[in-house]
Amino acid sequence: MRDSAHKNSLFKSTLVVASLTSVSRVVGLIRDVLISNVLGVSYITDIFVVALRIPNIFRRITAEGAFSSAFIPMFSKKLSSNKIYAIKFSEDILFVSLVVMILITSILQILMPFIIYFIAFGFANDPVKFDLAINFSRITTPYILLISLSSIGIGILNSIGRYFASSFAPIIFNFVLVFILLLPINDITAVGYFMSFGVTISGIIQFLLVFYFLYKSGYILNLKKPDNLHLINKFSIIAKPQIITGLVMQANIVLSGIIASFVEGGISILYYAERLYQLPLALFGISIGTVLLPTLSSLDIKKDFNKINPVITNIIKFSLIMIIPSAVGLSIISAPLISVIYEHGMFSEINTVNVSKALIAFSFGLPAFVLIKIYLPIFYSIGDTRTPLFYSIISISINLILALALFKPIGIIGIALSTSISSWLNLFLLMVGLKKYNISISLEKIYSDLLKIILSVVFMALNIIIISKFLIHLPLILQLVVMVLSGAFIYFLVLFVLGVFNKNDIINIIQN
Repeated sequence: MRDSAHKNSLFKSTLVVASLTSVSRVVGLIRDVLISNVLGVSYITDIFVVALRIPNIFRRITAEGAFSSAFIPMFSKKLSSNKIYAIKFSEDILFVSLVVMILITSILQILMPFIIYFIAFGFANDPVKFDLAINFSRITTPYILLISLSSIGIGILNSIGRYFASSFAPIIFNFVLVFILLLPINDITAVGYFMSFGVTISGIIQFLLVFYFLYKSGYILNLKKPDNLHLINKFSIIAKPQIITGLVMQANIVLSGIIASFVEGGISILYYAERLYQLPLALFGISIGTVLLPTLSSLDIKKDFNKINPVITNIIKFSLIMIIPSAVGLSIISAPLISVIYEHGMFSEINTVNVSKALIAFSFGLPAFVLIKIYLPIFYSIGDTRTPLFYSIISISINLILALALFKPIGIIGIALSTSISSWLNLFLLMVGLKKYNISISLEKIYSDLLKIILSVVFMALNIIIISKFLIHLPLILQLVVMVLSGAFIYFLVLFVLGVFNKNDIINIIQN
């Protein structure tokens, strides 16, 4: 009964997060369509993406990554014994985070010319691009402070099963930028400035929203100096390896940007491709990871793993069922998809070709990207933060070597491909690394289903390729709709015939 409750709760929470994430990504897609229409693959787009990169690094370390991975397990354990004690711990972390992030934000503002020189080395030869990158980045930097403080509130809300705020906050970010892009501004440089200010404004709104939901949930955090540094020291010991892991993983993006900055529009090409492959990644990877960490943290993972094992196995199976066809589908329909979404205004046909190639390369690594989001919380919940760090360093090193080796012969595509290959390596290392804890995820059934999933994907791909030949006289958007719907129908039909899931599974999904 308890196992069933865990399973139902996990899937229901994941559905809530995935639903709100879907809304966020749809609004984000509208934002990217507007960016492509207003700015295209231009130097302003490159500059804005660079300006957004610095706060995004900290957002992924705090709100989505290492900080939460350290905070949530500690908070959950304290909450299970004493709510007041848990709140006091949160207040201490809030105060220290405020001081540290004000210091970091100030240092970044002062050192911004050196930072831009490092993360966008290709801009150094163009004084206009270089100066604009500095200005845009200084405007977006306060977002770091706001989202880092918000991550504490999000961690508390996720720990008590309130996932709405953490999933709704990104929607605000996208809404603000959509609003700005709809303003009648003819100067693309002015658009860049307004968008940069929009990043910080969205951070203010997100901060207020998160702490409002905290207040409504009965968690009022007072900002006061900690009187006991023991827990903070313990938190820092746990968080340090995870923060380093997060920084190493973000270094992957930074290094890619450095290499891409030597090609006009290179950063933009990667950005547009990343936005599309991150849609299924967010739905199935980040959503599951967001819910999985608090769930695992509330258990004695080594003792209770046999109980949670079937749930994790089902999550992996569900993820593969959804992500493999997504990866293959994105590869097959990449060109018409990008044309329909982006090819307007300043976005040209050649831009479509280049972004399409990058998307195909990223799609190759999509299953690995998602499964990493499932395996990492297992390590964090048992208190092992050093092993993922070590594996990340290995993967990033391989990624850098491959990116440099592939950039000259195949250009920007080589950067995307190296990212995918290194992610598969990271996943393999994580899977092997769990064995030292005698934690074995039951993959035998998954392997059997995997063959059936691949066969279903083959039928799906053949259907899309064949049917596309008969649709050439239709408008491109109708071609795309027919290909997607018919492909999805064939895929799930073959899955059903092969017995990967049955009628009861469908009923349970609807009920849950």
